[in-house]
Amino acid sequence: MAILNRKPAMPPGNGNYPDTIVSAGMRIEGELKSSGNISIDGIVSGKVHTSQNLEVGPNAQIDADVIANNAVIGGIVKGNVTVKNSLELMSSGKILGNISCASLGIHEGAYFNGACRMQEPKTQVEIKQELNQG
Repeated sequence: MAILNRKPAMPPGNGNYPDTIVSAGMRIEGELKSSGNISIDGIVSGKVHTSQNLEVGPNAQIDADVIANNAVIGGIVKGNVTVKNSLELMSSGKILGNISCASLGIHEGAYFNGACRMQEPKTQVEIKQELNQG
């Protein structure tokens, strides 16, 4: 099986393998919700939500709103994408919807059609003030 030798393209610093895999040829309709990492190479319609990392492979087609901690998009996403931290749109990736994230990377050749809203990074002074208040 090729899946055993496959290393997911998760954001740097994360050596975790996906807990949930939607392989090519699979189709899910409804809500896909996980507290672990998700890797999608198939078709998902509905909603995708993880509190961890999401990898959307180049063969994936997602017709759903997506919520994740970090995400790497290499396939097609038709829906809004909300990422708490880092969103990376690969050269084979396509997002047709709005993006909300803290950090955004778009590779040459990627396609994005929608609005983008980014959270402003906190300054060192703001971080120190929060620590002193807590």
